[in-house]
Amino acid sequence: MFQIATSPEFTHQVPVMVPVDGGHKEDTMSVRFRVLPADAAETFDLNTAEGTTDFLKEVIVSIEDVVDDNKKPLPYNDALRDRLLGLYFVRIALVNAYLRAVMKARVGN
Repeated sequence: MFQIATSPEFTHQVPVMVPVDGGHKEDTMSVRFRVLPADAAETFDLNTAEGTTDFLKEVIVSIEDVVDDNKKPLPYNDALRDRLLGLYFVRIALVNAYLRAVMKARVGN
């Protein structure tokens, strides 16, 4: 039986490839996403920085497992979200994680 949720959401661990001297290191954060209906998702131009940022602001519900330089956990709020979205490598990781999750669900259904 397939159940249609009124406001579907899901949480995934998102791998982020952080640039470091000589390469990258992989960190992760836990992100809660809301699922957008296809017609709403298609209104965003993911080929532009503005479109990608607007899309992520719409689909991100919360982000956890983010710490400061002293390893102190940072609480989720719009300022933290916007700070993270200002980093290209984070933005790419978030879009890829969302699309992988939704597309896999789409292929499986």
